[in-house]
Amino acid sequence: MSKKLVYALLAILMTVGLFGCGPAKPAEKQTVKIGFIGPLSGGGAAVGIGAKNSFQLKVDEVLAAGDYPYNVVVVYEDDASDPATGVAAATKIASDPDVVAAATHWNSPVGLATVDVFHKYGMAQVFWGTIHRDIIYGNDYKEPVRVIPTSEQSMELAGDYAKQFGILKWVIINDTTDYGTKIRDEFTAAIEKRGGEVLEAIGVTVGQQDFSAALSRVAELQPEGIFYAGVTTEAAGVRIQAVKMGLTNVLFMGPPGIQSDTFGEITGADAEGTFCSGTFDVNSSEAGKAFVEAYNAKYTEPFEQNGPYAYDSAAIILEALKAVGPDRAKIVDYILSHSYQGVIGKIEWDEYGQNYVGGLTMYVNQDQKWVKYEDSEYASGKRTLPWAK
Repeated sequence: MSKKLVYALLAILMTVGLFGCGPAKPAEKQTVKIGFIGPLSGGGAAVGIGAKNSFQLKVDEVLAAGDYPYNVVVVYEDDASDPATGVAAATKIASDPDVVAAATHWNSPVGLATVDVFHKYGMAQVFWGTIHRDIIYGNDYKEPVRVIPTSEQSMELAGDYAKQFGILKWVIINDTTDYGTKIRDEFTAAIEKRGGEVLEAIGVTVGQQDFSAALSRVAELQPEGIFYAGVTTEAAGVRIQAVKMGLTNVLFMGPPGIQSDTFGEITGADAEGTFCSGTFDVNSSEAGKAFVEAYNAKYTEPFEQNGPYAYDSAAIILEALKAVGPDRAKIVDYILSHSYQGVIGKIEWDEYGQNYVGGLTMYVNQDQKWVKYEDSEYASGKRTLPWAK
């Protein structure tokens, strides 16, 4: 081969190398998994789906900005509001080495059942829904933190309003789960602290549909208020049957577990004037209003009461992942040692991992929707509460 031909071939190769291949492709981002567990089926599905959507909304917003260092995939699992199902879901997520942290649960019995699982695997567990005190304070684990306030805080708010309304003689109807019995005890303590009295506590079971025996006993005791310690479906059944039995001259109240739009959908007009010592009022801040606008632009299902907490839980996990990388132990330590500014406001942990800043709100049911009491037509005097007539 002549030198001229060799030089010509070299020139061609150099030209291809310089111009034919184009610019080098940027390195692909590492894909990291995070988890979400909630009731995506069963009686609590409305709350679980609203929280799931809210969690995904925050993930999508962060990734859409384009500067996040990882591709993030969310692994969703259904706990069906059942402890055994929740443990199976938690084990599936925590045993997957590619999942680095998870946001979990609405139902307290499920949360109580899964904290040991996440501790065993050393994975951060950010609670967006459960409010049973012992989930955080009943162990010395550092993996769990909780964005939502405790049931004890919620019952203190309930006690304040009971005293404000002058309703101090109560009967409690509680479901017999850990959640229901804990709420029962905490509401009792809150009422007694304020000079009131719980005349009797009556247990019912989850799934029960006939509450006539319990309500007949309520009628005999003649309380000023009925407090239902449990969640939406049974609370709605109790309320409907109480109205049918003529128990309309008593204040009906429940914990955050009944703060679902489903309550009004089930009870219809019988929901009117009932109270819920509930969670953060999302319309009380500009960040909350922005969340509502973004959520409603993307989803048709309501975000329910726990959507903002799930949204902030995603933000907490993503911030930790960005700061320390996909290392479970480092993520646990980062989350517990930092405060956050979320949709619900400032989020700060006490030494056990409980947020002690996020707000609570008293709601009244007006036209089948939970409305902040201070903003309601009942507070303004335009309407009269059924038990105050």
